[in-house]
Amino acid sequence: MKVKALGIVAGALIATAPFVSFAAGLPAPFEGSSTLQAEGVVKSVDYAKHTVTVFDARGGEASLDITDTHNLAQIKPGGKVHIRMMRNAMISVTRGAGGQGAMAPNSQPDANPNVAEVQAIDHASGVMALKGAGGSVFHIQGRDPVKLANVKPGMQVSVAFAPQVSVAVAPAE
Repeated sequence: MKVKALGIVAGALIATAPFVSFAAGLPAPFEGSSTLQAEGVVKSVDYAKHTVTVFDARGGEASLDITDTHNLAQIKPGGKVHIRMMRNAMISVTRGAGGQGAMAPNSQPDANPNVAEVQAIDHASGVMALKGAGGSVFHIQGRDPVKLANVKPGMQVSVAFAPQVSVAVAPAE
């Protein structure tokens, strides 16, 4: 009987975990997006498969599946291109700047690649600078800047990225 009761309590705790940040007085989860922009030189183009292989400034090579194909016909091997990758995300504050929050006591921001610390935030535009695993800094644009009103530097957030990435390529000028 005690084992069954513990199972019910554990299940209830797991089911309510997404609401812990809100209940702990932390800002509610919000939607945003991350955009990466880069320049490169085209190695090859497969117009049928919508893929472009490019070299970056350091000679690194990447093959990209292009989802926004309206400029694809203009892309030629040897040409310079501008690449834009955008990914949606759901952001949840897990710990406040003062240390209060819902993270497990032994959690470390660098132990989970999806946990980051808010370094800076522009409340007018909704852009946050986040420091992630290994010290890398990336930016998230909040969809609704009003929902970011109580987000402050020093808070820890969990970022759940959508599996789809939107990739566009255009000739560089």
